[in-house]
Amino acid sequence: MIEILYQDEYFVIVNKPSGMLVHPSREARQIKISLLKEVRDQINKFLYPIHRLDRPTSGIVLFGLAPEPIKQLQEIWHTNKVRKKYITLVRGNFSDEGEHTFALKDQNKVPKEAHTKYSPLIGYSQSTLLDIEIFTGRRHQIRRHFSRTVQHVLGDRKYGKKKYNDHYLLKYGLERLFLHAYYLEFEHPITKKSISITCPLPDDLQNVLNNLNKEANQIYKELPYL
Repeated sequence: MIEILYQDEYFVIVNKPSGMLVHPSREARQIKISLLKEVRDQINKFLYPIHRLDRPTSGIVLFGLAPEPIKQLQEIWHTNKVRKKYITLVRGNFSDEGEHTFALKDQNKVPKEAHTKYSPLIGYSQSTLLDIEIFTGRRHQIRRHFSRTVQHVLGDRKYGKKKYNDHYLLKYGLERLFLHAYYLEFEHPITKKSISITCPLPDDLQNVLNNLNKEANQIYKELPYL
């Protein structure tokens, strides 16, 4: 059963588990299960995809239930009327806020503007828990931005370093990508009301933080969205 975080007659917002495709893909034709199909069958309504998360990423995904509201929301998706935030654990130490603004190439090798902002939440000896906000929607944007600065998202088997991922797997139990979409805010295109959705950190990632905090001998300060 997929957790539904919000639903009205125009949209449904759900919590995607890590490892599940958002919708069927040419790149993974052998995989029959997708979030779109599961939610469609669960609520018995036809769904329109609006955005996506990488397969290993967990968290908030929004689907549309009617074409016109979807069109209106897509028109503002990359404006300041929509906010998309993530929690991630990356290699290295960060003490200050910062941003990555260098372009990322699309599937046709064309450079596209990409903007990722980050703020440190908790620092560990070899890693930092970051609050991330993205202002563009490039493929694997967060993962590629941090990989290019050699501070990759831990658990990233595509863009990261095997020895660090293996270390965090064996020592802290990190079995997958530490990236979770925890916050979505947007102006509803029909009601014009502000919709704010939060999605707590899943147990597997919370357990990794618990293990890190035990080693650091510090009391974990719970954040409202974790």
